[in-house]
Amino acid sequence: MATIIYPEIMKKGFPYTLDLSGHPTIDAFIDWQAGHREEMDASILASGALLIEGLDIDSIATFGKVAGAMEEEFTDYIDISYQRRRLSANVYISTEYDAAFPIKMHNELSYANYWPSRLLFCCTLPSATGGETPLADSREVLRRLNPDIVKEFSAKKVRYVRNLHDGQGLGPSWQDTFKTDDRKQVESYCIREEMKWTWKPDGGLKLEATRPPVRQHPRTGESVWFSVAELYHPCHFEQEYYEALLAEADGDEEGLPLYSSFGDGTPIGNELVQEIIGTIEKQRQLRTWKRGDLLVLDNMLASHGRMPYTGKRQILTYLCK
Repeated sequence: MATIIYPEIMKKGFPYTLDLSGHPTIDAFIDWQAGHREEMDASILASGALLIEGLDIDSIATFGKVAGAMEEEFTDYIDISYQRRRLSANVYISTEYDAAFPIKMHNELSYANYWPSRLLFCCTLPSATGGETPLADSREVLRRLNPDIVKEFSAKKVRYVRNLHDGQGLGPSWQDTFKTDDRKQVESYCIREEMKWTWKPDGGLKLEATRPPVRQHPRTGESVWFSVAELYHPCHFEQEYYEALLAEADGDEEGLPLYSSFGDGTPIGNELVQEIIGTIEKQRQLRTWKRGDLLVLDNMLASHGRMPYTGKRQILTYLCK
């Protein structure tokens, strides 16, 4: 690996950490990183994540300036399971999912054929308690998973089902998901993504896609666990929320906003899902956010989530092409 500048403050591990406290201003950092992309790139590929501390990123505009200088924007940010509110041209709020509940570990858009290569997160307002963004090494998760589970999932693949309403209902609408009300545009996207679609009599949309749970990183060639089968599975929902969703779906689990099965349509057992979740959680790394922290993730090499929290919290995100 190429030599990293500031070697006395670069710590290897997961994630690699670069402490710039008392060093560059925002403009100085932007100038520095432009000349050291190779070193930073090598550190991200080696670890899967790079945490940069000590930058004075205190606003949406400042984060957008830094992120735009570091990476090219991922422009196809549609077809997402959980909506993110756009704050500026290329900056989103990380999530507004209920603060009382955790968000399970996942790789962004791993149920799709196209996904952002990297994610940038920045903390402009840490929560009073909790609110960590846990990380897990996707290579290590694959190595630690029960080989029988990996074999079964790899042979059968994962079928992801989503039910999007027409503007009235629980979960996202298809208009919000695809940022359009043009059905032909949605269908064209589905064709590109090799995704089956069904327009429902009530105006809603059912989507089905079958994907492999293990992928190879295009640059390192390493195999990674790249699946959100457990996030889509019915046992993932909190019981009260699950019962409300199931009632709206007339008792049919495949009518839930999110659902996963094996690729042949057979159910994935709860015990398999819980074992996958347990393996991933054993690999989780937790760290309390500090104002100004900048986290760069390789979206295939590292999964992320969100812990419950109290108080106000603002974590910004930028998705990279």
